[in-house]
Formats: sequence, structure tokens, C-alpha cells
Amino acid sequence: MQCLLEKRTVDYVTRVKELAAEAVTSSIFQRALDALPDGVLLVNAERRMVYANTAFTRLWQMPDDILASKDDARALQYVTDQLVDPEQFRLEVERLHATTETSEDEILFKDGRIISRRSLPFEEGVDLAARIWIFTDITEARSASVDHLTGLPNRLAFSRAFPHFVTAPADGLTRSIAMLDVDNFKRYNDLYGHACGDDVLDEIGTIFQAHGQETGDLAFRIGGEEFLMATRTRNSSEARILFEKLRKSICALNIVHEGNRPHQCVTVSIGFASFQGAAEPQAIFETVDKALYLAKDSGRNRIVEATV
Repeated sequence: MQCLLEKRTVDYVTRVKELAAEAVTSSIFQRALDALPDGVLLVNAERRMVYANTAFTRLWQMPDDILASKDDARALQYVTDQLVDPEQFRLEVERLHATTETSEDEILFKDGRIISRRSLPFEEGVDLAARIWIFTDITEARSASVDHLTGLPNRLAFSRAFPHFVTAPADGLTRSIAMLDVDNFKRYNDLYGHACGDDVLDEIGTIFQAHGQETGDLAFRIGGEEFLMATRTRNSSEARILFEKLRKSICALNIVHEGNRPHQCVTVSIGFASFQGAAEPQAIFETVDKALYLAKDSGRNRIVEATV
């Protein structure tokens, strides 16, 4: 999806420049922009809206009087009222306005939509002539990559991100992959029901999300009761400390599990491996998987590190 967005951005900018260079009539120029599937807004250096295409108007439900005013500040106020984090949106617009930077991020609407926002400058010599903003609704695509129970990226997202993480060039840090499995989870479902089992997975997902936001790690739910985390640290000892903190946080939930003896509460087993530089994704995954099952065979509720 990332590659597709980048290609579409290049196509849009190229087409706009071609039309401008050809000095075509305003009506043809507007029809070309209106034919684009994504919302496009052009704002000049004086903070006036040069043009907003039909998709932009529809996406933001922009009133006609605001469009007619060409007032970028007024339009900005209107659109930010629809967002989960309006201040961050506004700060990024203000930061970029007088620069020649390109930018790309995602914004969350209060109604649940997820929009990709891209921005590129149009320059005249060393001066900024205008800025183009492109908005793409990626709600459906993002939803397909999210586990709806835990809110974590799912197996599909993992299959896309994991190879890039493992094969990236050396950056001086140690990369670690940890796989986590809820101990005796089938017995938990048999004893307490699948609804309670879902609650357990949801709570574990919350811990994973909090941990990932704190450290910048990648976290996924890759199977029924299996989770995976990828992190960069200075060494494998630091990684073990992070994963041990994760294990203890889950144990500290104190969720009763009579079928998980001798612990009598919900616990997890973790297998992990650390490496430096690029590696082969399948080999790393299999190594970590074997470490996980060794942790379970050794009594559960523990961490086992594999040697790469």
C-alpha cells in the first residue's frame, strides 16, 4: 500500500505540473483535478486556497461558503473540528507552510476514518509558490491489517513488516525478535469460556500496545494466542530486560487460571533471538519459534533465548 501511495503522489504532482506547463484553460485543469480519486488541495504562498477538487470537498464535507472564501485559516478551523488530534494536525500545517519540505502521515477522524495525508511544495526558484495536499482514505486497507480483538497489527501486517525489519542494513544496534504464547490457553477457554478468553487476549494486546508506544517497538498478534515483538536495543541483555518486563506485566494482571499449574493464573512463555545486521527472515522466525517451545517445555512462564 505504501508503494501505491507514493506512486499516486508522483503521478498527481507530475500531472499538475504538466497541465501548468501547457498553460491549459482553467476548466480543463479543474476537470483533471476533479477526476482524481483522492482529495487534492492547492494552497498558495499567501495562504489562499487556489483549488480544492471534488474528492477533497466530499472527504472533508466542506461547506460551499468556506470554499468560496478561499480562506485557508477558515478551512483549517473547519477540518480540525473533525479530528481526534486537531492540534497536531494544525501544528504540522503551520510548520510546513513556509518550507520546501515534503511530508506524509496519517490522521484519525472522530468518525473512525483513517486518512493518509501527503504534502509537497511547488517552488519558483528558491521561493515557495504553492503547496499541494493529497488526502487518501485508507480506512479499509488499514482495517484489513489490524486485529479487531486486540487492536494490534495482524498476521497480514506482520508478513509485510517483518521481512523489512530483519533484512534492513546494519545500523549499529542489536535487533531482537520475541514470540509470546499464552500458557495453556485452550484449557482457559475450556474452563471459563471463549468470551473470557477474548478478554484475556484483549488485555494482553493493551499491554503490548502500551509497551510498543513506550519503546517504539513493533508488535503483532500473529495467531490465536501468539504475539510477536521486534525491537532494537544496544545489546541482547537490554532486549531480555524488555521482554521480561512484558512477561511480568502480564503475570501481574493476576487473572485466575486453574488449568495453568503450578502458576494458577494467566502466564506467558517467550522465546527470543538477537542478531546484528541483515538476516534471513524465515530462519530467524524458525529460531525464535523453537525457543518459544523450549520455554513451554521447560515449565512455562519463562523466557528462553536462542542463539543465532
